[in-house]
Amino acid sequence: MSNFVTQSFAQGALIFSAGEVASHLYFIQSGTVEMVNAQGVVFAEVAQGQTFGEAAILQGGIRGATVRAKGAVTCTLMGTQEACELLQTYSPLLVTIVEALLLQQSMQNTMRHG
Repeated sequence: MSNFVTQSFAQGALIFSAGEVASHLYFIQSGTVEMVNAQGVVFAEVAQGQTFGEAAILQGGIRGATVRAKGAVTCTLMGTQEACELLQTYSPLLVTIVEALLLQQSMQNTMRHG
């Protein structure tokens, strides 16, 4: 992933907010982030080696949660276009499948956190 951008965030830094247009998928190189709902309640944590911001893969994807750094965090960012191109190198059908799964997840999150 040497051609992707690496970005660091300090304790409590806002990475993105719910409702924003999704432009990047994030891979956590170190640290942990908190997923926060509209009421300001932390409902999940994502740690080193995991990803967040998958809405970036969707055409016109909108962030469903606010994400902030829990301690120092370093992430590798992959833009929307790069994420789709990477999926298409494996199979164009894979993009369709991933989009469908992400839409289902988004709908479930909306119903759960409404």
